[in-house]
Amino acid sequence: MSSYASVSKITTNAPYVLLVLLSIFPLLNVNLISILISVFFAFSVIFRLKTIKENIKRLGIKPLVINSLFYFVLIFSILYSPAKNKGLDVVVREISFFLVPLILIYAVKISDKLMKIMVSIFIASNIIVVLYLTYKLNLISDLIEQPRQVFNKRYFLEIGTFDFKDMHATYVALNNLISILILIKYAFSTQNLKKRIAAIGIILVFTVFLLVLNSRVIIVISLLAIPLFIFLKLKTLKYKLATILVLVLSVAALVITSKTHTLGRLFVKPVEEQINNFDAEDLIGVRYKIQECSLELIAKKPILGYGLGYEKILLPNYCFETKNFKNVHLKTYTSHNVYLFLMFAGGIPAVLAFLLLLFNNFAVAFKHKDLMYLLLLGIFTFAFLTENYFIRINGILLFAFINSYFYQKKLNKIEKER
Repeated sequence: MSSYASVSKITTNAPYVLLVLLSIFPLLNVNLISILISVFFAFSVIFRLKTIKENIKRLGIKPLVINSLFYFVLIFSILYSPAKNKGLDVVVREISFFLVPLILIYAVKISDKLMKIMVSIFIASNIIVVLYLTYKLNLISDLIEQPRQVFNKRYFLEIGTFDFKDMHATYVALNNLISILILIKYAFSTQNLKKRIAAIGIILVFTVFLLVLNSRVIIVISLLAIPLFIFLKLKTLKYKLATILVLVLSVAALVITSKTHTLGRLFVKPVEEQINNFDAEDLIGVRYKIQECSLELIAKKPILGYGLGYEKILLPNYCFETKNFKNVHLKTYTSHNVYLFLMFAGGIPAVLAFLLLLFNNFAVAFKHKDLMYLLLLGIFTFAFLTENYFIRINGILLFAFINSYFYQKKLNKIEKER
């Protein structure tokens, strides 16, 4: 084989190999993820420019505009940002919002076979994370010594330390939830009883660990998404009714149990009392005050915002000095809300551009009856309300890849139907 043929083979296969390696991102720290993404971008863009140009001519630029316009609004906002260096750091970190849709829509097609491999590796990685954190957080000994307290304790993960590889409870919980949905879909599709039982067993493990992590927003989303997905996947009426009955009984048990037992950070008080005396601040926690500060600042500059990168400087100062809100973690906090982050940086144009992505892709998923795509978009839409997944590369990569992959699938289906 000639050297040219060898190089050609490497450049052709490299993006697919790198996608497989990126599937283990739940186990990797930020530096390793960044290196893999950079190499993936290089092989997928530089060596496939001809393919990209041809597909842009064939498909048009509209799919790319829809899925990355908000990113370019953020780039534009650097022009008037008082913290241009910080803004440039964010732009570099978020480049996946442009390059991932560019690559998956125009350059690299992911086959069903490759996707199965990637999904299997992703789930296996999350199982390893569960085992690793079970050991590091002494969950087994806690369960033996104080079983009633396991679901009441917040097992805080020190972000940035080597031991936890940049893990964050909310991100780990979201990965678990996505794994659960994938496994539910698999359990319904497989005819192999042993594999179905194994899938259900792993679902239970992820569910328990998700509760232990005690990320309130992900728990609430899970309580809605998992039963809904199961209900919609069931074919017969009797099983649908049985699912509703189990859900009603579970809620009743939760209400009764909460009268005498504290159930995690979400149910510190009895459920009935929380419903009758609803308090958003109690539910959202420290994020409520931070978002209150954010909204007050945004109200002063709603049209174009303050420019990318300035939030991390202005928000803590405003909360500390003007609102007199003290919190030991605030110096590392942003709005903890994707929509507020976009408003803060790029104002109304940034939020509208992102809402265009969401509404368009919801419509695409609904039109093609893609239940998984609809559900995942719904999960992200609500999760974005209490966590800014656009400041950590883990969240950026997860959303950019899932959204672009499913969008690619819809485009391929449309192409075949023509």
